Amino acid sequence: MKRIAIFGGTFNPVHVEHEKMVNFIVKALDLDKIIVVPTNIPPHKKTELAKNEDRLSMLKLCFKGNEKVEVSDFELTNGGTSYSYITVEHFASVYQGDELFFLVGGDMLKDFKTWKNPERILSRATLVAIGREDYKVDFKKEEEYFKKTFNKSFIRLTYDGEDVSSTRIRIYFALGLDVSKMVKKEVADYIKENKLFQGKKEFEFIKKTLPEKRLIHTAEVTVTALKKVRELGLDKDRVITSCILHDCAKYIDYKSIKGFKLDADVPKPVIHSFLGGYIAKHHLKIEDEEVIDAITYHTSGKANMTTLGKLLFVADMIEPTRDYEGVKTLREIYEEDFERCFLECLKEETIHLVNKKEPIFIETLNAYDYYINKK
Repeated sequence: MKRIAIFGGTFNPVHVEHEKMVNFIVKALDLDKIIVVPTNIPPHKKTELAKNEDRLSMLKLCFKGNEKVEVSDFELTNGGTSYSYITVEHFASVYQGDELFFLVGGDMLKDFKTWKNPERILSRATLVAIGREDYKVDFKKEEEYFKKTFNKSFIRLTYDGEDVSSTRIRIYFALGLDVSKMVKKEVADYIKENKLFQGKKEFEFIKKTLPEKRLIHTAEVTVTALKKVRELGLDKDRVITSCILHDCAKYIDYKSIKGFKLDADVPKPVIHSFLGGYIAKHHLKIEDEEVIDAITYHTSGKANMTTLGKLLFVADMIEPTRDYEGVKTLREIYEEDFERCFLECLKEETIHLVNKKEPIFIETLNAYDYYINKK
């Protein structure tokens, strides 16, 4: 009897952590084979995917020479929405008499009950939850639920990997940033040769106006914000546009922009936000007023902010390259409670300005009074 695992995902694109995780799983479960299955249309995720043939080709390049790995096009050729129970049943029929394992991320355990025909998955394969998701998932509670509902348990594998994601890679590629530590050279070359993950006009604009360090900051703000899109019910494209352009005027002299008028009471550190909103609207022709507003007040904040505005304000403060006392705590709060994190970020910003004895913009004071003092 062989031990075979099924590892599905969008792989958009496949990255080094996918490869490391696969090798880890092979050893941890003592597998004879792991079948990597790119999804055609994911039922629980709305995202723009690279073409099927491109994702399949990148997977084959990534796992070339790994005898324990089989890259399967089953879900791609099957078409339509990719339901896991169909995939598991297919491979159960192919490998009759062998022991099957089905891999999911630790955070997926909570949603597994909402999948289509989850009991059919569990009747043919052992579920394996992989990752460190302790802050999101009560594993003991989930195990009790599985035993009560399905009369089954699951295997938990703890994997400590680097913070690499397909989202970050796509953003980095679109901004022309180095991805050599995130994807294999063969995969990176394929992406470049086939011009995958190209950015829209706003990406091209900031690539010309921002230095590399600021581009990295912009990329990380975008990645940080995108983590909360689904939870907050926001439109992904609007979030990306706001984040990508939030610092678009950082290195532009406001006096050189015809038609831009600056109020006398705007402090120097805030000028680029107002100028950025102006450039986004009048030069890049962004018509979404909520996006313009988020860019304009991402540094200062203001009273009665939109959820998009709050998200940009927070992501700008806590993205991974930021390094100041207390930022780690803010990141932990962000994972658990967005609104609380926003309030803490607003406090941090105001206290920082007070301690530095810098002038505090009236909009920041209005925001503090609106959100903090009203509580």
